[in-house]
Amino acid sequence: MSASGSSERGLELNLKWLWLPASLAVLFVLRSHLLWLSLYVALVIAFVVLWFIVLPKRALDAERTFHRDALRHLAGEDLDGLDRLIEGQWLIRRFGRPHVLPDTMALAAAARGEHEKAYGLYMRALNGAPPEDRPRIELNLAAEELATGRLEAAEGRYRAALARRPELTPARINLARLLVLQGESLREAARLAGEAAEDCDSREKADVLTLRAEALARLGDRGWQDVAEAAREAGADASEIDRIRGLAGESA
Repeated sequence: MSASGSSERGLELNLKWLWLPASLAVLFVLRSHLLWLSLYVALVIAFVVLWFIVLPKRALDAERTFHRDALRHLAGEDLDGLDRLIEGQWLIRRFGRPHVLPDTMALAAAARGEHEKAYGLYMRALNGAPPEDRPRIELNLAAEELATGRLEAAEGRYRAALARRPELTPARINLARLLVLQGESLREAARLAGEAAEDCDSREKADVLTLRAEALARLGDRGWQDVAEAAREAGADASEIDRIRGLAGESA
């Protein structure tokens, strides 16, 4: 978080607690005026209920609608519409959970290819996220670490995710991709990609099989040819197969 953001949060916290001594001072002034004292106490109680119960509950309801609308904008690649949606969330910004808006802003930044910005926003979201949302945010953060060259951090995050949930397909795929990029643990990369290919979405299958073929080709394992053929049948780009053939030292 920036220095200005920290100072704003500190000022906000100070203002929240300022009402307590101010209220005590008003109670002292009104102690001899029973009617006005009763009205003031009722006003304070109403304010506390509104501020600490009603508006936070309304913010949770707003979060559900916001998530639905945000996903609709992302699915339609309407990033400008998503920006406008985020900008209008004053209730969530003021009373909602602190990770909700940064998390969605990071998705928009990543969709635009602004990976450094997305990385910073995911870090901010992770700091304020409840335990049930942290694994998902950590996976997205690891993807941005991978995209921005923070390879050791990304590898550690993917391995931690797989230690908790070994069947997590996105973590398998991206860890395999990272290992191939590093040129290390290629046998592990091939295994991870092979496992992921059995469980991944059909739209990802060609890319995952291509990844496994590349890992095998770099290892000098001629089994890459069968995997590459399966990748071609799944819709892989022919130029990618030719690139892997070159890595294996074979002519077209």
